Amino acid sequence: MKGAPATTLSWVQTPTGRLRVAQSGSGEPAVVLVHGNGGDRTHWSAVVPHMAETHRAVAFDLRGMGESDVPEDGNYSLEAMAEDVLRVADALGLGRFVLIGHSFGASVVAAVCRRAPERLLGAVFLDGTGDLRGVPAAAIDSWRADMEPSRFAGTVRAWFTQLLAPATSETRAKVLRTLERTPRAAYVGAMDALLSFDPAGAIRTFLGPKALLGVRVLDGPLALRTCVPEVPCELFDEVSHWLHLDQPEAVNEELDGFLASLKA
Repeated sequence: MKGAPATTLSWVQTPTGRLRVAQSGSGEPAVVLVHGNGGDRTHWSAVVPHMAETHRAVAFDLRGMGESDVPEDGNYSLEAMAEDVLRVADALGLGRFVLIGHSFGASVVAAVCRRAPERLLGAVFLDGTGDLRGVPAAAIDSWRADMEPSRFAGTVRAWFTQLLAPATSETRAKVLRTLERTPRAAYVGAMDALLSFDPAGAIRTFLGPKALLGVRVLDGPLALRTCVPEVPCELFDEVSHWLHLDQPEAVNEELDGFLASLKA
């Protein structure tokens, strides 16, 4: 990529393990990107270089995923993930920053909105999960049965394959590759954290600029947009759940517009 800033890799130590962090570029505000469940920082491979042309861009592997350590305490709560975001920001000397999250990462962004709204200049949620607290108990029990060790790999791969139906071949290969590398405990722990989470209440704690980017075919009662209809939302067509991998130019254009609005 022409003029792409160099990427620096580092570790950030937390009380329960190390987090793998990549950063590139310079310029304010800094942008921190949070990947989804079963992913890693490489899911932002088409976004970070673009962001880094004008901003300091940071992407890291969530605890237990990618190169980051499995947490010693086995804690995959959204509160713990939010603390990890703040530890990364502190270690890199970031003051206030823009936070962008995809899928489960959007829930992590929401948790930071609740935990430390004063640290954020803006928040963007890419095809985030809505409020799951009303999901019937029978459905939860069925999901837990499917997450048993003997069924986990096949169940999750089938679910991801369904979500990847409209994806490009490159997106499909990248997503399934990172999924296969994700420990069962990390995936299940992250999913379990969503079941008692109030995304709307968390997001509304942060009163600053916010935006949603969603996938039209996945828009429905359990989509994040349903919880916070007041937040501006742009829906994408002909993309999979990983819209930033399928249509990075269009996603980058939306993110550029959001960042420009902050400066204005």
